Amino acid sequence: MPAFESAMEAGEAGQMRPLMNSPSPGKSEEKKGAEPGFCDGDLTTSSNLFFQMTMSVTLGVFVYEGTAYNLIFLARVLPAMGKEGFIPVFFFLFNLVWGLALWAYLKAYSTDPGKVPKSWHDFVREVGPALPVVPSSAKWSPGKATYCRKCSMPRPERAHHCNVSGFCVLRMDHYCPWINNCVGNNNYKFFLQLVVYGSLASFVGIATSLPELILCIGKLCGLNEGSVWKEDSLQTTDIIAFLMFGGLAIFLAILLMPMLFTHVPLAASNVTAIEGNYDNMANPYHLGSKIANLEQVFGTVGPDWLLPIMPIERKGDGVSFPRWDEPLGPDDRPIADEDVLQGDQLWRVRYKVRIMHQQNPQEQEFDPLKTLTQWWTGAAPEDEFANQPVNVGCVA
Repeated sequence: MPAFESAMEAGEAGQMRPLMNSPSPGKSEEKKGAEPGFCDGDLTTSSNLFFQMTMSVTLGVFVYEGTAYNLIFLARVLPAMGKEGFIPVFFFLFNLVWGLALWAYLKAYSTDPGKVPKSWHDFVREVGPALPVVPSSAKWSPGKATYCRKCSMPRPERAHHCNVSGFCVLRMDHYCPWINNCVGNNNYKFFLQLVVYGSLASFVGIATSLPELILCIGKLCGLNEGSVWKEDSLQTTDIIAFLMFGGLAIFLAILLMPMLFTHVPLAASNVTAIEGNYDNMANPYHLGSKIANLEQVFGTVGPDWLLPIMPIERKGDGVSFPRWDEPLGPDDRPIADEDVLQGDQLWRVRYKVRIMHQQNPQEQEFDPLKTLTQWWTGAAPEDEFANQPVNVGCVA
């Protein structure tokens, strides 16, 4: 199951541009009613059709694997060999992991990967130029908002623009055509479970049916007629359908195993597939242990780790993230303590929002030369611009 990483803003680094300029009337009418931070994706009709086809094929293979195992292997092949005693155990083992894999697949496909929330856009407008924003680049930028050229908005740390989905995704990992969805903060848990349970289902299916697969190949080739089979108990169509199951199970295992050995170590290090290429500093989000890192994906350790459901006790909000180098307070607890601070209070600390001091116009010193210059040129006094929209600029 190779993952297609969505193309990000190449060549964006180093470019400076305003973030929240007042939109022109034409642009406002054009995007009237559109969700903040959403922009038209680069997805063409042919690409959309391709991703729908890949998803349909993947889902079809999963469904056929489970159906053939139960209706052909358990109901036809094992009875034909007089191994009815194995059916209950094999039924439980396979269907447990296969059912969880199918459940995780549907959750990974149907769950919003993590659009940037409206509360973040409200926060950006509220703090204005006090929020440090850096250009997007292929390097670690912990505790810094980055600017998305396509959405024309600042976005949280670790968020990236998905060209297929058409919006910025919190803690984006990659776009997966096999589930026809982007993998991000909200569905990364389900994607990992899909890879783990899908691999286990293929392994259990192959391990429990391998002797029968070999015998079916021999029977189809006429090598072991009448030696182990009950007479007229198995049709040629059953054998062909069973061998198709074996081939698809092996095919799925070959696709899923590389994903398993790639994404599980990444999750255990609290790194996304995109961040795996960064080398400008040590991973700032490594929290000291694999369990602590996995809790950022699966939530607090509990039974829900095994089920494709949203974490019961979720860690973080996907907008800001704890770091190993966070400053400590007098009580040796991080200043940005998620148990104490919530929402924009936590964001202000982690993003180091500057305190902007505005001088009261009534307290400003009278400058005769400046006043005369404004009168001569027809320029408006500075306080007349106090209520105008604020432009936020990138900072290096």
